[in-house]
Amino acid sequence: MPFPWLAGMRVTAERLNEHNPILVYKSATENRTNTSTVAPDAHLTLTLGEGVWDIHAFIDFAGTEGSGGIRVAWHTTMTTVSIRRATGPASSSTNRSDTTMRSSVHNMETEAGYGNRDPSGYRSQAWEDMILQGPGTLTLLWAQINAHTSATELFDQSYLKAQRVG
Repeated sequence: MPFPWLAGMRVTAERLNEHNPILVYKSATENRTNTSTVAPDAHLTLTLGEGVWDIHAFIDFAGTEGSGGIRVAWHTTMTTVSIRRATGPASSSTNRSDTTMRSSVHNMETEAGYGNRDPSGYRSQAWEDMILQGPGTLTLLWAQINAHTSATELFDQSYLKAQRVG
């Protein structure tokens, strides 16, 4: 369907729904131990059609003293329109109250670390934004910052949201 609507187009359910955001939620909390090599997430993959897509990722995680937090990158078959923006606790952050934050831009495959070394397992959040042109897929890749026997967790409240903008 053309974007945006043109004069004379019929109003149909398909046309009305093509501009609704697409949400993918992580359906279960996942733990990773003993690895600092990023690998695909089991749930956070978007499959998008033609068009330009504004994509937001909410990453809800917890690390430990040993694991250091979470390391994130992306795999996509789509065309990158803008460099990805990464915002969250710096990889050196020691707990959820640490005010040291990172705000940076990266290529899709560049790994960004978000710290949380709190021994209590308190959660932290990070946000990433990007604009991609479809069709294609986008998958979150993640691992521990430091390979360790204590787990890094990615919680089921994490999600991807895509809104077609062109």
